[in-house]
Amino acid sequence: MKPTKKILGAEGFFQTKIKLENELIRLEELERDAKVRINSMIDLSEEMIQLSKNNESPYFLQRSKRLNAEIIKFKIKNEYKQKEFDSLFHILEKIKSEDKIEFLDSALKNRINRIANHLIEKKISSPQKLNGKLVFICYMLEGVHFLIPKKSYRILRDIPAFKKQLRIKDKLVPLFPGPGFVLMEEGEKKQKNVILLKDSSKKEHGFYFDELKEDWAVSKTSLEEMLEKDSTNGQILGKIKRKGKLYHLVKI
Repeated sequence: MKPTKKILGAEGFFQTKIKLENELIRLEELERDAKVRINSMIDLSEEMIQLSKNNESPYFLQRSKRLNAEIIKFKIKNEYKQKEFDSLFHILEKIKSEDKIEFLDSALKNRINRIANHLIEKKISSPQKLNGKLVFICYMLEGVHFLIPKKSYRILRDIPAFKKQLRIKDKLVPLFPGPGFVLMEEGEKKQKNVILLKDSSKKEHGFYFDELKEDWAVSKTSLEEMLEKDSTNGQILGKIKRKGKLYHLVKI
């Protein structure tokens, strides 16, 4: 007995159904594999972030963090459209092997800074006079330039910027310029570095600063000629204008 047309149609239907089922199985496997691969991509991007941190490279750290964020977004959206791939490839193209010298540059700069900080934190002894000239430490705080007589000093780092004085062991050290000079929003906390030195009576004084500038060497006669005396602040002897900038001479 020959199979009827309907029976043949039914067989074709179920064969097609089996093909579709096989495709679904493959798709499920691909989906599972895709999730594994995306998790692997996240792990690799996090490894890139850590390597950038270890090599002290803000250049590559920024790009690695962006790449990591895009991959996580890729995973959350669970949409593998072309634009998502394009975005990831675009970031990867920005990370060029030709720029690997930046790792060296960043590491070298940071090592130099650490060495410089280590040296500067030690007591530095310099003569107060150089070839008959007075020598001053020049520093900047909140965009304002200050001068203090050059003496042996050390530097304290990351001191809250609102203090009037600082307790060191059993002594209270006055801090210049004191609270109010460094402006802060309500609830904001700022930290500054402090130059710590002793006056002629061996009493310690602290001076908040952002940046140390090149030392000044000037004759006493020239200093007196340039100095515009100022009595508005008991700790400021006066102001000196030099190369378009105003410097405040601090009394110790």
